Amino acid sequence: MNAIQSRQDGFQNLLSGLNTAGLDRTSSTFYKGGSWRRGLERFWASRFSYYDYADIYVGSGIAQKIIDRPADDCFQRGLIIEGDEEGSIYDEFDRLSVYTRMSDAVRWTRLYGGAIILIIVKDGGEFDTPLNYDTIDEIIELKVYDITCIKATDRYYTDINDLIKFGQLEYFDLTPPGAGTFRVHETRLVFMGGDPLPLKQSIRNGLNWIGRSALEGCLDDLSRYDQALQWTIRLLERKQQGIYAMEGLGDLFAEQADDIVSKRINLVDLVRGNLNSVVVDKQDSYTIENLGLDGVQSVIQEYQTALSASSNIPVVILFGKSTTGLNATGAGDLESYYGMVSHIQNVIAKPCLEKITALLYIQRAYTAKIPDTWHIVFNPLWAPSEIDVATTNKTNQEANNTEVTMLMTLMMNGIITPEEVRQIVVNKYSEYEFSDELPSIEGDVDYAEGVDNAEMEVSEEEQDETTT
Repeated sequence: MNAIQSRQDGFQNLLSGLNTAGLDRTSSTFYKGGSWRRGLERFWASRFSYYDYADIYVGSGIAQKIIDRPADDCFQRGLIIEGDEEGSIYDEFDRLSVYTRMSDAVRWTRLYGGAIILIIVKDGGEFDTPLNYDTIDEIIELKVYDITCIKATDRYYTDINDLIKFGQLEYFDLTPPGAGTFRVHETRLVFMGGDPLPLKQSIRNGLNWIGRSALEGCLDDLSRYDQALQWTIRLLERKQQGIYAMEGLGDLFAEQADDIVSKRINLVDLVRGNLNSVVVDKQDSYTIENLGLDGVQSVIQEYQTALSASSNIPVVILFGKSTTGLNATGAGDLESYYGMVSHIQNVIAKPCLEKITALLYIQRAYTAKIPDTWHIVFNPLWAPSEIDVATTNKTNQEANNTEVTMLMTLMMNGIITPEEVRQIVVNKYSEYEFSDELPSIEGDVDYAEGVDNAEMEVSEEEQDETTT
C-alpha cells in the first residue's frame, strides 16, 4: 500500500513568492483560523478567539470606534414609554443607570457576540433559585458581563408540558472577573445576542443565543488599512534616495575589493549624517532623487471605503472625514448608519429593555400607577439644528402663504364661497375644529359684486375726504 504525502503548511509558490515567507510580505500579516476536526465530523469555528477580539479592541482606535460608537448612540437620545402618563419609571432608570448598563451590554455584544445582565433583586431567594415575580421587593442593581464570564451547565427544563422552555438551559455558571464561580437561574439573567448567525454556527460552549462579533467581517479590511499606513511610513522614509556614482566601481568589484567599496559608501553616509554635507572624490558624484507619492492617498481612501463598507459605519463617522464631491452632504451615509443603529435598538436591545422595565413595574418599591399597556419607543437619532428648524419653518410658511393666496383667488373668482375658505383655514391652520355654529355671511348677493360695491363706496368716501 502506497503512502500519500500530505502537506500541512499551506500552498506556496516558490516562483512568484506568493505566500512564501521572506518573499511575500503579506503572508504573515493576518490572523489564521477556520475549523477543526473532531472524530469524523467537521465543526465550524470562528477564525478569532475571544482573546483576539479583546487584544484588537484594546490596541486599535478604529476597532474601538466600530464597537463603541453604535453602542453609545443607541441610548444617547433616550426613549419614551408610551402609555405611562406619570413617567415615574424614568426615576428608576436613573437610579439603576439603565441607559449606561444597556450601552455596556450592547458594547460587549458587538465585541464578543453576546452579553448578559445579572438582575440583583431582593425577592427572598438566592441566585440559584427561580425568580419569584410575586415577591419582588426591589431591584437593587444591574450588572453587565460579557460572554466570556458565562458557561452552560447540564441542567435543562424537563417539563414536557412547558412548550416554551422545554429543552432550554435552566442554570448557568457565572464567573465574574476576580471572583469565584456561582450558579444562576436563567430567570435572573437578561440575555443579549449579537448579529445573527446560522443555527449550527450560533451554538458555542452550549449557548445557542450567541451571535457574531461586529469585528468578524471587517478585521481583514482593518488589517489591510493598518498595513497600508505602515507601508506609507516606509515610503516616506525612502522618499529621498541618495545615488552615489563611484569612479572605478566595476574595477573594484572585479578585484574583489568589496570592503573598500563598503568603507567609501559608509564614509559618505557618515559625513552626510553628521555634517549634513557630502564629501566625494573629484571623479565621483552624489545626487538625491526625490521620489513621488502619487496614488498613495487614493489607495488609502479605497481601504477606508472598504473598511467603512464591511463595518457598516460611514467614513465621516469612522475616520472623522468630511464627504467630498459636488453636492456631497453625507446625508445618505448618515441615514444608512442611523438605520443600523435603529436595528440594534429594536432587534437587539429592545427585548432586553422590555424585560427590565417589566420587572421595575412589578417591584413593590414602585408605588406609582402601573400603566395598563405600555410600549417602548426610542427617540429620533437625529436632532435638527436651529438653522434647520428655521429653514423648515420658512419653507412651510411660504407654502402656507401660497395656499392661502390660491384660496383667495378661487374665492374672488366665485369658484368657492367664503364659508368654504373659512372652513379650510380653520381646520388646517388652527387647533380648533370648524363648527357650523360660527356666524356666516348673510345675504344672497354675489361676493364678487359685493366686493366691487364695497370698493366703490370706499372710493366715494376717499373722494369726499379729498374734496373736504
